[in-house]
Amino acid sequence: MFALAAPQISAGTHQRDEIPRDGGRWPVSVVLRPAPGPVAYALDALTREAAELAGPGHWQTGQLGSAHLTVRALEPRRELIPPDDPALTRYRSALGRAAARSSWPIGFRVTGLTLTPGTVMACAEAVDTTADTFSDHLTAELGPDAWFEPDRRDIWYLNLLHFTEDVTHPEDLITWVKSRRHLPVGTTTIRTADLVRSDHHLRPRPHMRPARL
Repeated sequence: MFALAAPQISAGTHQRDEIPRDGGRWPVSVVLRPAPGPVAYALDALTREAAELAGPGHWQTGQLGSAHLTVRALEPRRELIPPDDPALTRYRSALGRAAARSSWPIGFRVTGLTLTPGTVMACAEAVDTTADTFSDHLTAELGPDAWFEPDRRDIWYLNLLHFTEDVTHPEDLITWVKSRRHLPVGTTTIRTADLVRSDHHLRPRPHMRPARL
C-alpha cells in the first residue's frame, strides 16, 4: 500500500474524501473501538502529528472517540434512517446474537503506520482468533443482510487521517510515515462491538465520528 500511495501523494493525485451523501461511503457499519487508554491516546497523538504535515481540512479519524476498526459495512449510506427501520432492527438483533456467541475481549496489536491512496493508516494485528471468529459469527447471524460486504476482512486497521484536499507538505508526510512503518504503538483490548453510522464534525478537529445506532 505504501509503495502505491506515496507517489500519488507526492504528485497530488491521491484520493479525496467528500462530505457523505446517500448511496456513498460511511454507511451503517459494525465497528470495534479502542477503549480510552495508552493505545487510544497514542493514536490521537499520531493523528495530530499527521494532520500538522497534511495541512488543515483533512479528517482526523484517529482522534479520541473516532478511532475504530471496521468489521463490515452493511449497506450503502442512507442519510435518513428512522428509529424503527426494519433493516436496523435486524442488524441490531444479528449483532447481539453474534456478540453472545463470541469470546471477549478482542485484542489487537497496533504495529505501525502506512499510507493508502486516501489515508494515513495504523496497521493492526489480532492477537488471536477472536476477531476473525466474531466476524464469522456476524456473517452467519446477518444471513442475507451480509450481502454488502460478504467476506471477512483480510487486514485490520485504524485510519488516522482521511485526505480531503491537497496535502500541504507531501514529502514530509511520506517521510514521517515511512519512519513509523514498524512503530510498536501497543496492544488494545476491546470488549464490545458497536452498530454505528459516522457523521461529519468540523470542530474542534474535522473528522467523521461513529455514532451508535
